[in-house]
Parts: sequence; structure tokens; C-alpha cells
Amino acid sequence: PPPSARGVVAEGETVSTDPATQICSCNDVSRGEIVSAITELGVDGATYPAVKKCTKAGSGCGGCEPQVKAILSETLEDMGGSLSNHLCEHFHYSRQELMALVRTDTDPSSVDSFEKILHKHGSGDGCEICKPAIGSMLASLVNGIVLDDGRDSLQDTNDRSLANMQRGGSYSVVPRVPAGELTPDQLIALGETAKKYGLYSKITGGQRVDLFGAAKYELPDIWEELGKAGFESGHAYGKALRTVKSCVGSTWCRYGVQDSVSFAVRVENRYKGVRSPHKMKSGVSGCVRECAEAQSKDFGMIATENGYNLYVGGNGGANPVHAELLAADIDEDTVLKYLDRYLMYYILTADRLERTAPWQQKLPSGKNGGGPIEHLKEVIIEDSLGICDELDRRMQYLVDTYHDEWAEVVKDPKKRAKFQQFANTDQNVKKEDMLEFVDMRGQQRPADWAKDGEAQTNWKAPDNDVFANSEKSWITVGQVSDFSPNVGTPILYSDTQLAIFNNAQRGEWYCTQNMCPHKQAFVLSQGIIGDASGVAKVACPLHKKTFALEDGEEIGEGDLKLITFPVKIEGDEVKVELPAELEVDAILGTDGLRVTKSECIDIAGDALKVPTRNSSNANVREKATALKASSQTTDQ
Repeated sequence: PPPSARGVVAEGETVSTDPATQICSCNDVSRGEIVSAITELGVDGATYPAVKKCTKAGSGCGGCEPQVKAILSETLEDMGGSLSNHLCEHFHYSRQELMALVRTDTDPSSVDSFEKILHKHGSGDGCEICKPAIGSMLASLVNGIVLDDGRDSLQDTNDRSLANMQRGGSYSVVPRVPAGELTPDQLIALGETAKKYGLYSKITGGQRVDLFGAAKYELPDIWEELGKAGFESGHAYGKALRTVKSCVGSTWCRYGVQDSVSFAVRVENRYKGVRSPHKMKSGVSGCVRECAEAQSKDFGMIATENGYNLYVGGNGGANPVHAELLAADIDEDTVLKYLDRYLMYYILTADRLERTAPWQQKLPSGKNGGGPIEHLKEVIIEDSLGICDELDRRMQYLVDTYHDEWAEVVKDPKKRAKFQQFANTDQNVKKEDMLEFVDMRGQQRPADWAKDGEAQTNWKAPDNDVFANSEKSWITVGQVSDFSPNVGTPILYSDTQLAIFNNAQRGEWYCTQNMCPHKQAFVLSQGIIGDASGVAKVACPLHKKTFALEDGEEIGEGDLKLITFPVKIEGDEVKVELPAELEVDAILGTDGLRVTKSECIDIAGDALKVPTRNSSNANVREKATALKASSQTTDQ
């Protein structure tokens, strides 16, 4: 396997050796602080989660995770250890190793669900790391509808809702626009839909239109209207093909040498819906002027007089990488043949959440020392590994089994029901009642988040057991069938939003507030449930803060806490023990927790308090020592 499958850091992932170098800009963490924490934790205790917990590096936007892992790997190697490539505590395999086990199993029916894979190769309940990773693997191999047969419990926030969750818990709608080509009627349909639902409209960098601010319960109706105009899901929410950007090529441009628009449409329609370890972007330029920026994409084509030059392994973003030439002057069919193989090779061997560029950099060199691109030419063009038939077959299967996920929801009442706001009532709480919206250049957007630590953040109940002296009664909130297994479902109790978690994997039920205390967003029911060292938990979908479902305690270093309520099942009825409506509303009512404009805004929107620049390594070492001692106590 490539070095990435063995947990090796990419050669191109270089990090300054200066201890003062800032690695995490969200939390102002230096290389020196990270190295200090690793040293204190020791070879056995220095894992990425432990370093992240001690230093907070990588726990903001996550963009510095590759650098933190690179420092961790280097420091452990200096200490005589090595960085574990295990997926998480539930699977002692890397993603590549687990993918190999699943795809080569002689009995595919024994590994066609998360539960079966967990039983065969893992332990525990799973978590917010392994569930989406395996959900993606199953989509790449089996390609069933992600909301069917319990697979919705594996999906990260965006995939479960088939839309990107935005600040405050609203969602965005991004239809597919192959090659950026739209008819006037489609433009009108987009405008009419945006006006009807009050959506903020913006052109994306990938030549399509993004409509922001939809409530989850509105999504099926919005997509029903867009479907009538010929729109399909754009998969902006998934780790999948996003867009194939194009210039107008020879159809209009006097410099164009090939019809780049038509080819871009063909490419996008071939790979739409294909799930992968991370998002994929592409571009087709009609001449050497490169207006579609094809060489900054995961894969891109530049037209020549004789066909196309095919480039692979590029990306923009925080660490831009220039794509490399895989083949020159090839026709469209050959481009697709090579792309089928390249993309499937990437899907089968890349690490979790790894783009094509770092994956490609980690591949072995070719036989003649030509680097990873020579290796790719040998594998994809010369079939040096003898796997081209498998790669061709697997990609063709994905193409043949394509389905428009939103069309599937719109036509199926059971799938539409998954988007109902509350399980116990048809009443809806409008987004404006949960979050203030403000005008920006004639459109509405959510008010800025307050800075962490200011009012409307890090909410805490007035007392650790605020309802201890309240008179309570068992309230029926629905039937068992109203609550899908292994996911959270919101209910409405007067003005209070609660979350019911049917942990079918354990045969347990939980009820908590639906409002995440960090930013006062009503989203916890949309989080992934699992366990941490045997403790049942839910991960907030906004910033991945995790809370124990039994007692509501935040797992990790934080001190936030959820209010929880007992649940029992009587026959087919789900009952929750609750105080009187007025008492609960006084603490958890939506109206009282509505987020409004703040003069002290948090532009970054991250989940963490920013330490001072002069914070000493001693503080980091103290945290590392405490964590190490705690770990040793647990082991005993």
C-alpha cells in the first residue's frame, strides 16, 4: 500500500522547526507548545486526540490538523515511537486497511452495513469519526441511498440533511449546474424559489448558485420546486464530486480549440454522486489560457489541438497544489477511462478526509524514480498492479447506480417524514424565532455570533439540577416508530425543544435539551451518537463538542452541560418525565434562548476561547500531565 496507508506523513507536508511558529491560528498555538505536550504525554499517551485536548491545536476550524499530525509524527519518531493510524478507538485499522478488508471480503453480505463491519472488525458503538468514514466507504462500494436502511445514522450532519448546516442551524440549497450552464427558465426558477422562502442568494466559486437560510422542514418542498425546473442535487453537502468548472471553449471564444462546456457537462454527469474520502473538484479549459483553472483542481483537463491534457492531484485552499500531467493529447473517451481508474484508486487507498493532492504526494515513486506521477502512469495506463479491471468495474457500477438523492426524498413520503421538524407535532418553529436575521445589501443573513464567553454563548442552567424540586409527570411524546434508530429526533414541549435519542444499538433511550449550550443553536438532535470509552455520547453537529447522553456532561476538557430527562417505553409509547411546561419553558424555552445581534462578535465562529499569545508551555505541560495521569488511572 502507499505510505499514507501506513500512517506516514507526506513528504510535501513540511512544517517549520522554529518552536515559535504559529501552527493553530484559531487558538494561537505554537509548534513549541505542541512539542512540549507530546513530550510530556510520552510515547504511549501522545495521540492526536490527546494533543488536541491539551493544546487545543486543531480544535477550531481544523485546518491545521495535517501540520499538528506532522509534528506529532516527527516528535514521536524522535522519541522512538510512531503515530498510530487507527481510525478511532473502535477500529484498530486505518481507513485504507479497513477498506481493503471490506472490499476483499469473500462474503460481501457480511460487510454491507456499519453494524456488520463493527461486529467483524471493531468494537463498541462507533463515533462521529468512524460512522461517517464507513458510511462513505459503503456509498463508494454499494451506493445505496444514504438515508435508507439505517444509513442515515452514519451520516455526518450535512449528509443526513442532504444540505449544508449553516450558522444557527439553517441550511443551504445548492442545485447541480453542470459546467455552470443554466437556461433562463432555470435562473427564473432559482429566483422565484429564493423569494418564496426568503433565501439569501450567492454565486459560488464553482459556477453555481447557493441559496442560504432554509429550515430543514422546508428542504423537501424547496427541492420539489427545483426538481420541476430540471435541477438535481449538487452534493455540496457530501464528500463527493462538487463541480466541473468550464470556460465557454470553442462554442463562443475565439481562442477555444475544443468544446470545453460539452465535455465538462459529460464529465460532471459521469461522476456526479460518487462518494469519496473528501470532496472532489474539476475543471475543463478550452485552451492553454486556462480560464477554468483546471490545474488547481483534483483533476482537470486543458484542451489542445489534438484533444486534452489530463492533470491530476491539484487543489486550491489553504495549501495550494499544482496538478501534475498524467497524459497528453488524449481524446475524451481516454480521459474518462483514465479518470475512472484514478478516482477509484484514490477512493480505495486514500486516508479519511484526505484530498487527492496529499494522497498523491504520499504514493510511491515510479520504477524509474519519476515520483508519484510516474507511479500513477504505471498503475492507470500500464496496469502495473493488475487492478485496472477492478477499478473500471467499480467505477462503472457507481455510474450505473447513480440516483438523485433529493428526487428520491421528494417522491417518498417516508423519506420526506425524516425532515419533519418535530416528531410529536406538525407545528413548526420558524428560523427567525430561534435566531435573529439582519439585512445585508437587500438580503437576510443570520446575526453574527457573539464571541465565546460573552452573553449568548457557553450557556449554563441556573443550577446543576435545576428541576430537582419540581413536580414531574410522564408525558407521552410519540410512538416508538416515530423515532428512527441510532439517531436523535427533536420534539416540542410547549415552547421548549428537546431531543430524543433512540440508541437502538444499546437498547437505550435518552432525552436532552435540543439546544447546544455552546452557541445556543437548536441542533443537538442532528448530531451523531456513539460512545467514548463506553460512555454513550452525542457530538454537536456545529463544532463537534461531545456530551454524555446519560448525565449531559461535556466529554473532554470543557465544562458545559446538557439538561437531561428520564425516558421510558410503555408498549409502543415513548414517555419522558418532565416538569410542568411553564417551568421547563422558563429555562429552555425557545423564545428565551433566541440568539440576537451582539456588539461583541465572533467572526471566526470557532468553538474555543483564544489563549493569550504569551501563554506558557508550563500550562500545556500541566494539562498533559493531568491527562496522562488520568489515562493511567483509567488503565488500572
